[in-house]
Order: sequence, then C-alpha cells, then structure tokens
Amino acid sequence: MPKYFRYAAAGLLIMTVLGVVASFIYFGRQPEFRMKGFPTTLSEDVVAAVSGYERREMTDNVLQYYIKADKATTFSDNHQELENVYLEVYHGEGDKRTADKITAQKAVYIPEEEKNFKAFFAGDVSITTADELNVKTEQVTYTRNNETATAEEYVEFTRFNVKGSSYGATVNSAERTVELLRDVEIETSGDTNETGSDISNAKINAAYAKYDNANELIDLTGDFTANIVSKTRTTDVSAKRAKVFLIAAENTNSRDVSKLEMFENVKIDVQETGGKPTHITSNYALYDKPNDIFDLRDNVKIITVEDEQPTTITAANVKYQRAKGIVNLNGDSQIIQSRDLLKGDNIDAQLNNASKLRSATITGNGFLKQTADDKTTEVSSPQMTAVFDDGQFLSSAVAKGSSSVTMTPSKAVEYTKITMFAPNAIRLTFKAKGIVSALDTEGRTTINFTAPSGKANASNKKVTADTIHTLFNADGSSLQKVEAIGNAELVATPLSASNTNYVTTVNASRFDCDFYESGNNVKKCIGSTKTKTVRVPTVSSVDRGTQTLTANTLTAVFDPNSGDVSEFNASDNCKFIENDRNAIADNITFTAVDEIVRLRGGEPTAWDSKARVKAVEIDWDTKNNRSAMRQKVSTTYYSQKTTGGSTPFSESGKPVFITADQAEFDHKTGVAVYRGSARGWQENNYVRGNEFVIDQKNGTFRSSGNTQSLLYDAKKTINGRQTKVPVYASADQLNYDRNRNLIHYQDNVDIRQGTDRITTNAADVFINEKNEVAQTIAEGDIVVTQPKRRAAGNYAKYDAESESVVIRGNPATVDDAESGSSQGGQITVYLKDNRVIGENPEQKNASGRTRSVYKVN
Repeated sequence: MPKYFRYAAAGLLIMTVLGVVASFIYFGRQPEFRMKGFPTTLSEDVVAAVSGYERREMTDNVLQYYIKADKATTFSDNHQELENVYLEVYHGEGDKRTADKITAQKAVYIPEEEKNFKAFFAGDVSITTADELNVKTEQVTYTRNNETATAEEYVEFTRFNVKGSSYGATVNSAERTVELLRDVEIETSGDTNETGSDISNAKINAAYAKYDNANELIDLTGDFTANIVSKTRTTDVSAKRAKVFLIAAENTNSRDVSKLEMFENVKIDVQETGGKPTHITSNYALYDKPNDIFDLRDNVKIITVEDEQPTTITAANVKYQRAKGIVNLNGDSQIIQSRDLLKGDNIDAQLNNASKLRSATITGNGFLKQTADDKTTEVSSPQMTAVFDDGQFLSSAVAKGSSSVTMTPSKAVEYTKITMFAPNAIRLTFKAKGIVSALDTEGRTTINFTAPSGKANASNKKVTADTIHTLFNADGSSLQKVEAIGNAELVATPLSASNTNYVTTVNASRFDCDFYESGNNVKKCIGSTKTKTVRVPTVSSVDRGTQTLTANTLTAVFDPNSGDVSEFNASDNCKFIENDRNAIADNITFTAVDEIVRLRGGEPTAWDSKARVKAVEIDWDTKNNRSAMRQKVSTTYYSQKTTGGSTPFSESGKPVFITADQAEFDHKTGVAVYRGSARGWQENNYVRGNEFVIDQKNGTFRSSGNTQSLLYDAKKTINGRQTKVPVYASADQLNYDRNRNLIHYQDNVDIRQGTDRITTNAADVFINEKNEVAQTIAEGDIVVTQPKRRAAGNYAKYDAESESVVIRGNPATVDDAESGSSQGGQITVYLKDNRVIGENPEQKNASGRTRSVYKVN
C-alpha cells in the first residue's frame, strides 16, 4: 500500500504543469487573456491600412510589449485587424526580464471605454511563455475589463516532457486562476530530473480542471483519472474530484506536489511489472508528500497480493506514514492476509523494509482469525498484537485483557473443539508458515474441550487454572500438552445422562495433560499436590452416590473414543468416598470400564457407618456395589447392631471383629463372605472356620469347615450354687438364625459346657436374650459325657432351666461309673442333682422298656 500511494502521488505531480497555463497567454504576473465570443457586428469602413506593422509600448523607457504584423488595418469604429501577428510581452525587472510570445494568423483589437479592450487571436494560435510553456489552439479572446483570456476550441499545450489538451480554457489574470473547461487530458513522458521522479509515462483525464496560482492549488472535477507508468509499475487512479497542492521546487521554476487530495469513489490500482495488482478504494484520499503520509477516509479498502499471500485491508479511515512504516486503521478496521483475519475498532500496523506487514496492534473489540486445513483459530480481546514473519505468516499473537481463543476443527467427528478464556492475557506462538506451536495465558483461565459429535458416551471437558501453558504437535493440527498451574480444576461432563455416566471434577495445584496424537483428545492428566476428584452420577439412584477421591497425586486417563475418564491412578495419602462408604490407601486405582476402585499400598482400609475393613488389597466394585478383599482381611463391625444382628454374638452395643485371608461383600444384598482362616469375635466370644457367610438382611451367619465357637453360656449348678459356664462348640458347619435365636451345628458336632460334653451329627442351640442356652436339640449318633457318666442315643434335648437332658434312642443308654447303667426308649438325665430317670415315651412300644443295672458300693 505505501509504495503504491507514493508512486501514484508522484505521477500526479505532472498536474503541476497546469499552473503554468496561467502564463500561456499574455502576462504571467500581469493581466491575462480570457476567451469570449466574437462580436457579431464590426465596422467595415477602413480608416488606415499599414503593411509591415510594428509597435513598441514603453513605460519610463522600459519596453512593456512588442507587436508586429504583416498588415494592420484600422476601421472607423477604431477596431484593428492584424495579419500574421507576433506579440512579445515582457515581465520582470533589470536583467531578469523575460517575455511571453504569441503568434496567430490574424488578430482583432476592439477598444472599449475607460481604456478597456478586447483582442481576438485566430488561426494557428501559438503561445510560448517565458517558462517554456507552449500552447496551440485556433482562437483566443482577451478581455481587458475582467482580465480574462478564453480559448473556446481545442487547446494543446506542452512544457518539457509534459503535454496536454482540453476543449476550452479560461485564464483570469486578476485572480490568477486558469480553468480547463472540458475533456482535460495531460500526458508526460520520460524522467523528470527536477523532481527526481521515476515516472516514465503518465496520462491524466478530467472533465474540468482549475489552477489557483495564488494558492498553488489545482482542482480537478468530473471523473478524474490518471494512468501512470513507471519503470517498475503501472498505476491507475480515479475519483470524482481531486486537488493538487503545489510548492515551488527548490532552485527551479517548476512546481512540486505538496499534497494530493481526492474525493468520492477514489480508486487506485497499482501493478508491479510482472507482479500482482493492488487495489485501493475509498471516498477520500490525502497524500502529504513532505511528511510522506497518506490519509484515506470513508470506507477504505486496500487489496494487495505479495508472494501469493493476498492482503485485504478495510477501515473507515486509514493513515499511512510511509517513512516510518506505520499504518493506522480507524473505525471498523480489518486486515485479511491470505487465511488470516485481523479485526477491531482500530489497528496500528508496522511494516518492514519491504513494505510487508510486520506487526499489527488492535485496540477495541480485537479479533484474530486464522483458517487452516485442519481447524479455524479465533482470538478475541480488547487489545491484541499480531507479529508476522518475512513470509507474511503469523509468528506470534498476544491478546491483552479479557481474552478468548476458539479452535474449531474442520472434521468435527474426529477432532475436539477448544475454547479458552483468560482475564489478563493470552499469548500464541507460531512456527514456520503460521503453524501454531504454543499458547500461554495469564489470569484465571478456562479451557473447554467440546467432544466430537457422534461418539457414544462422549464427554465435554473443562480445565481451569490461574495460568495455562499449551503446546501443539509438530504440524500444529492438535494439542500435545497442557500445563494448568495454580488452583487447577478439570471437569468432564458426559453429553448424555445414563446410569453409568458421571460428571467428574478434579481439583489440584496443577495439571500436566498429555494428548493423543490427533483429535485434540486428552490422553491423561497428572494432578499434583492435594488433588480432589468428585464424580456426580448423571442419574440419581439409591445405590449410586457422589464419589470423592482425594490424593496428593492423581493421574486421570481418558478413553480415546469417548473422551471420558477411563482410569484414575491416585497415590500418596489417598481416600475414596461414596455415600456412606469410605476407603483409604497409599495407592488407589479406578477403572471406568468395570467401575472398580482398587486400593493398594500402606494399609488399605474401607469403612461405612456400620463397619470397617482392612486388607492388603481391596477392590471396591462401585458399579455392582460389591467389594473384594485379599490378604490379611480384618473387619470391624462397630456393634452387633451394625451387623443387623446377623452374627451369633450377644452384646448388641459392642464391636464385632472378623478376620480372614480374603473376603467378598455384596452391599446390595448385605451378604459378606470370608474365606481362609476366618475368625470372628466379640470380647471373649468367638467363632472360627474356613469360610464365613454373613447375610445381614436375612439375619443369618454361616461358618463352614473346621468351625469352632465360643458364643454363649450355659447355667450349671455346682455344689448347690447356680453359675454360668461358657459353651465351646465345634462342627464342620455352623448356621446362625437371628430371627429364631438359633445356632445350628452340622456334622462332627462337639459341644462342651464345663465338664459336660455332647457329640452328635447336628445340634440346634436356642439362645435367650441374655445369650444363654435356653435349649439344645441334637440328633444322630449323640453322645453325652460327664465326669464318670456317659449317655448315648439318636436324639437329645437339653433344657437349661431344669438342667436336664432328655435322650432318646433305640435304645438310649446311660452309663454311670458309680451308679450303674440304664437303657430305654427315653432317658432323662438331671445334671444338677445327678439323677437319671428312664421313661417309656410310648407304652405300646415294647422296645421302650427300661432296663437298669445298679452298682452297690
């Protein structure tokens, strides 16, 4: 733009020759001619006729003008007719006097009152001024009264390398103005050494031109055009009207352009030799040559092409300081360079030595847009500075104030849309050919990642931090890394709600996020120092609650297809919470595919309002609401009540402890399974086995394999005093039923209370509210032993109140080392008073007869 304006203005310098027209007739500094119509009637009466006419007009012995003609004829009305007239008009003083010369085939002189007159020149009128202006026309009329000279027909003029023409011309000597009335045309050729211009040829056209000699001003109106051909370029200029302000060239008689002003529909087209054209349009243009400043106003548009990089500049007003390489755009300003767009209220552009855009500063509603094959990048801010390299590609952009950046992928199905907001500043860095390489922000920044459309379970993401640094991959097509520093927050929001989708929020001191090779899709984010992750279900349910994970360090891994979180890896002081359930460990891993929280390292512990469990490994299945523990499993139920009364312990308000090699909990059904060296206890009561199954909802407990227990007491009268003795039992299996207060022992049952012992295949022990044996019923191969007494049968019923055992068998037998033996269908042994009673439960049954053998001491 600057160089084209400079040559356009230099070309228009030739219009300064119009000023010389002021002297093309008669006086340069004295009254001049002005064309008028020839009189319709003149006297035909000849008074005198002189051949070889000459006349010299002197003032104080100084020659003013000299005229000669082949013939001078004077008529009765005092007008004269001259043939082949020659006139010299002198100017100046002393040795500096010069003369203007005029010749014509004939001339008519008509005197008027008060020494006024008119003179008409006709036929090959030729005028040569003292400053070497040559004018040719057919008629010239000079009126002394108003000091005007008029040429009504076609006029030609030349001066040095300048020539021109018009139809009609008027010179006002008094006002020192010259008017070219119609079809004005001016041409130049060759170099002008006086001005140092490199113009070779120029042609100027206008409907009308006026030169104000006093004010050194040329005014051209009526479809002004100029075609300027220089050594290196061609310039075409047009406007409705133009003004040329002149100044005297130093040490010469010529004029130089001071200012060039054009109005209405201004168009300037410049084309370098062998190059691309530049188009400039506006409604006003002013070139200040001494200061080398261009001032364009009202709907300015400039289009250039450099190195295949087209540039379009538009603004309400444009001011260009060529020497300083500064271009100021004011009002609705815009620069489009190839696929880059800069827009704002005002743009201050800096050009390099080759007049190419080096930088641009936008103030007020700043906007930058870069369009690439893979994406469109848009930057908005109150103030922005963009810097370009020598190839006219963006090298950097700085947005100041409340700023935003939007990167919209061309392939919405494959790439994530990125939107960034920062309150203080956003800085973009570009590599060769305008490839974005980095993006940094100042102030509390938010980046939104809009998930690609059409992907199942897709998730939008948002990263917020005090400062964000962003790096792009080698080709600039997508993100490579994002560093979010200071109070960082990551939010992942699924596009659709479902029973398996969560809104995930992660807070940390900073995030370091890596991205997949393409797509702007986050691969993983590492949060450091006191991280907190909150997952809120998109669909509320009783079994699914808000999940919270805290840790010093957290790594979030994202699925490449959906963009949602696929895995969390937390380390150092980790804690996980969902609803009433909590978990801690040195390391916690969560995988979204199975929604399992894995606790490892340190002493993994999980708890809720009912119990706490520890193990070397804990897997918490949040999806199915189950848990699995392995190695050194230890569970503490805070009280028998928190087990739902499902364990066979008596103290409702005291904790229950269970250990095992491994365990599984189904939190929905309330079933817990402990395997491998299982042991449960409450204070002094305990149960041991290979496997425990606790069903809280149904209130049952089962111990399988090598079961041993101490769960309740039995009343026993010793030496007349009633006391409680603990009951030890072992069996292959133990079943406890809360609703029936029943403990069932199965297979290889061995029950001991004090010195009493019962072995059987199965036994049901009924417990009262004091956790004391109320009744025990045993069946199958029963053996009851006491010191010096043994009883056997296939059925036995122990009643705690009477401390008696009813034994049935076929037959039932009792052997007493001191008293003898008894057998029968039913035998009752009274333990506290050492009595045995044989009974026949069915009189019709002969086998029920009782037989006794007594020992007599």
